[in-house]
Amino acid sequence: PPDLCVLIDFPEFNLRLARAAKRAGVPVLYYIGPQVWAWRRGRVRKIARRVDRLAVVFPFEPPLYAGRLPGVEFVGHPLLDRVAVTRSRGETLAAHGLDPARPTVVLLPGSRPNEIRSLLPDLLDAVRRLAASGPYQFPLALAHTVPRTEVQEQIRAAGVEVPVIEGDTYNLIAAADLALVSSGTATLECALLECPMVIVYRVSRLTAFLARLLVRGVRHIGMPNIVAGHEVVPELLQGRATGPGIAAEARAILDSPARRAAIVVELRDVRRRLGRGGAAGRAATIAAELLGACGG
Repeated sequence: PPDLCVLIDFPEFNLRLARAAKRAGVPVLYYIGPQVWAWRRGRVRKIARRVDRLAVVFPFEPPLYAGRLPGVEFVGHPLLDRVAVTRSRGETLAAHGLDPARPTVVLLPGSRPNEIRSLLPDLLDAVRRLAASGPYQFPLALAHTVPRTEVQEQIRAAGVEVPVIEGDTYNLIAAADLALVSSGTATLECALLECPMVIVYRVSRLTAFLARLLVRGVRHIGMPNIVAGHEVVPELLQGRATGPGIAAEARAILDSPARRAAIVVELRDVRRRLGRGGAAGRAATIAAELLGACGG
C-alpha cells in the first residue's frame, strides 16, 4: 500500500477514498476539507474517523472539530499565493482603452454559463441605471469557461457599453472602484485586492428551498462576510438581485467615499484573517510529518 493518502477537496469522492485508506492502514491527510461549516455538520464525526490530519483554509474551521479531531491545522488560504497585481491602475485601464479619470465598476458575473444566463441581464440593467447617473465605465472580466459570444449578445441586447476583457481579472479588480460580483471564489479575490463589492446571486426555487433545509447556522453567502462574521459588503440574493436593487447598493457605496473607505478597511481585516501565503507548503509539511511518523 502507499505510505500516505493526500486528499484535496471533493468530499463526496474523497471521504470514501479516506475510508478505504484507513482500512488499509494508510494515514490520511485531507487538504481543503469538506465545508461542514456550511452544511451537513454531522460529517465531522465521519471525517474524524477517517482522517489523521486535516489542513483547513478558513480560520473558523478548527473549532468545529474540537474534541473530535485533534490534528486540525489552519494553513491559510491558497488564493493568497495566486492573487497578484502586475500593473498600476492607470496602466491597466489604459491597456484596455478605459479612462483612468472615470470611476470604474467591474462586472464579475460568474464562471458558469448558467450563472451568466441568470445574473447578467440584471447586472446589465444595473449598468444602464448607473450609467445614467454618473460617468462610470463598466469592464466585464470574462472567465475562460464562459462563451464570449453569449456575453456579447446579452450586452448588445441591453444596449449598454460594456467592454469584455479576458485574462486580466486581477488587474481589473484592483483598478476598479467597485465590483458587481457573483457569489463564489471571485468575492474572496475582490477581498484580497481590497475592492469593495456588491454580491449578487440567484438559483432556482428548488435549489433555494433545499439550501434553506441543508444550510444551517450560516447567515451570509459571500465569503468575505462569512470570514468577517458580519456583513462587510451587501448581498443581494434571489428576488433582491434585480437591476434597481443592484444599482441602488452600488450607488450607496460609490456616492459615499467614507463608506467605501470603511469597506476597504474591513476587507484588509478579512485578508489578515485568511493568514499568510504558503498554504500548500504548510500542507506539505504536515504530509512530511505523517510520512516521518510512519517511517516513510
